[in-house]
Amino acid sequence: MSVIFQTVINLGKLHSFRKRLNSSVSTCRCLLVRKYSDVPRKFISFEEVAAQRRAQARRSLVVQVNSESSFKELHGYCSEYSDIKGVHHYNNSSGEHFMLIEFASEENLKDVLKTCSAHQKDVDVMSLQSPFLWFRAVQGKREKYTTPATSLAITEGNAAVNEDKLFEGLTTCASVSDQIQMLYDQTVLNDVGVRLRYMVARQLEVIFASLYSNIAIRPFGSSVNGFGKMGCDLDLVLTNVLPEEMSDPKKRLVYHEKKCEGGRNPWQRHMELVAELLELRVPGAGRVTRILNARVPIVKYTHEFTDVECDLCYNNMSGVYMSELLWLFGSLDPRVRPLAFVVRRWAHTAGLTSPHPGRWITNFPLTLMVLFFLQQKTKEGVVLPPLKYLVQRAGKEDVRIAEDNLNCTFLRDMNKLPPDTYSQNTASLETLLVQFFEFYAQFDFQDKAISINEGMAIRKPNGLPLYIVNPLEQTLNVSRNVSYEECERIRMEVRNTAWQLETAMEEKTDDWGLLCLIERKTSRGLKKLLRVGNSQRLVSVKDLFKDDDSVPCENELKSKLEKLATKSEKSVVENSDKKEKGDGKFKNSSVANAVRRIRRQKWT
Repeated sequence: MSVIFQTVINLGKLHSFRKRLNSSVSTCRCLLVRKYSDVPRKFISFEEVAAQRRAQARRSLVVQVNSESSFKELHGYCSEYSDIKGVHHYNNSSGEHFMLIEFASEENLKDVLKTCSAHQKDVDVMSLQSPFLWFRAVQGKREKYTTPATSLAITEGNAAVNEDKLFEGLTTCASVSDQIQMLYDQTVLNDVGVRLRYMVARQLEVIFASLYSNIAIRPFGSSVNGFGKMGCDLDLVLTNVLPEEMSDPKKRLVYHEKKCEGGRNPWQRHMELVAELLELRVPGAGRVTRILNARVPIVKYTHEFTDVECDLCYNNMSGVYMSELLWLFGSLDPRVRPLAFVVRRWAHTAGLTSPHPGRWITNFPLTLMVLFFLQQKTKEGVVLPPLKYLVQRAGKEDVRIAEDNLNCTFLRDMNKLPPDTYSQNTASLETLLVQFFEFYAQFDFQDKAISINEGMAIRKPNGLPLYIVNPLEQTLNVSRNVSYEECERIRMEVRNTAWQLETAMEEKTDDWGLLCLIERKTSRGLKKLLRVGNSQRLVSVKDLFKDDDSVPCENELKSKLEKLATKSEKSVVENSDKKEKGDGKFKNSSVANAVRRIRRQKWT
């Protein structure tokens, strides 16, 4: 009886909350997702999410197939050996078809791998165990399989975002907040993209297992921090893992270790070996590039089966903890990631960012600028707390020490945060976007630095044009590469966008709201050039020659084109006459008469 009474009370609270929410125009629609949930544990930690994804990869395979229609046959074949939890289909850039199969358990996966065969025609090919396989065509009579009880979870799950459909959908949105949410929903890295990136990491773990007894390949960066978009690169780190059973001092039998000798960094030599293995032994790995003299040695390569550009480094755990920090901030409020997405898309459209390294700002500092803005206090409160508050509330279980004794300790469980420390500002995404540009239009970039650790502007420690404090290494500036010219461009674009966004919200045109920020200026200029009068639509060729008096603009344009055609015909005739009369340049009259006769014959 008490359970029913408590449910009625909760429903009453939910109804009253919805009533207040609908009456407030400024409240963001995406707040409904989190506020409706009344469970005591609202947030999932980064480590839990990573563990779930790693477990998915350990019980999954990627199989190259002939086409999407191979699903029935592949599902029937694999079902003979183990239970299947789900199948996802995707294509790579070469048009090849793949299916990602998740089995019910890791033991089921091992049963399937026992049935795998090797190449039979080429004895020079050295097979190896890998989660990437291909489905051989059947020899002889094809078996008939029953239709699976479940269908494909998704088809073409790795397809690129269709920009035309995206812009068409944005024009039909009811508000700018809906536009921002749609942009995020359609461009964020989807479930298949995340699964494939963990499969690439799993492939390296399986292949390197014979060389290293205690390693793990961990994805980090935009692929896992919640701010990655479709097609983003994959950052991987090769780390040492010492489980409890291997670090038990009571065990007397210990593995021998090979010590690296020489003046070079030993892990530079290890990364050389990794690069050789990628070229010789890892299926799908291509275009391997070694960058070994950097502070953190990196091996870059392309994974052809998944269309993912990969950067593999060793023991860069600070990057993993930075990804965890961004994930936690993004999970605190559902408006954080959509706002960061639209700001990064705006910067790309304005030409402030570039895929190539240089003197311009990158997506990581832009994300920190969004987080810093959301930490600013308003009358209602803040959206995000400063990082120092998470550090103060950290416990013994949150202690993390990265390379070079870097302290990366902060609160990992966001359920321990008091509710009054975040999401107190309930402004809509539209309002937050306008306030973001207004905030940085007035920000003192010359004397102040941006620090999400403090949640407030601090004095610059040096004279660099743009100073954004690295949250984990506070002595470093993540925007130290930005030049004075690029910093001034940022300030100018922020001011212009703050004004442009306000004017774009007044009237719904072809580039209203968010479209004026994320659509390239050349496209907008072409649209404005082709508009006829105030009709706000593009000119059609057939509309130029309609005999309809009700469309004066088109008739006027038609008459101008006819006059232009008549004028061009007259110019042709005049030019021909001038050519005939141009005898003065010939000193000999007989030569002039001959030239005039030839020209007359030519024109007739």
